[in-house]
Amino acid sequence: MQTCYEVITDSHWEIIKEIVSDQRKRKYNLRDVLNAQFYILRTGSQWRNIPENYPPWETVYYYFRKWKNDGTFECLNSTLNKIERKRQGRKEIPSLLCIDSQSVKVATFISEDKGIDVSCHQ
Repeated sequence: MQTCYEVITDSHWEIIKEIVSDQRKRKYNLRDVLNAQFYILRTGSQWRNIPENYPPWETVYYYFRKWKNDGTFECLNSTLNKIERKRQGRKEIPSLLCIDSQSVKVATFISEDKGIDVSCHQ
């Protein structure tokens, strides 16, 4: 278990860069942007308190909102889960489904689809 924040390793970045990169030229490295986002998530710091070694908070927040809204984070999560399941010798997609009684009770009140099935835009 990870006890403190660690930056993205080279091997991890090789997988992640295919999902987050759109091959544009940019002023700031996307790896640094993602590391800053993970720093915020891990430490609970405020956007404006990102350390100086990361891109400006406005840039980091811009990509956070962009990737959240366009489904990049869901795609990243799904892809990394599939890779980890394959590494463990399991099927990419779980074959077991668990529904709790609370989910069933609120199903009639939900007006949009919910779930983890995500189509990636690779």
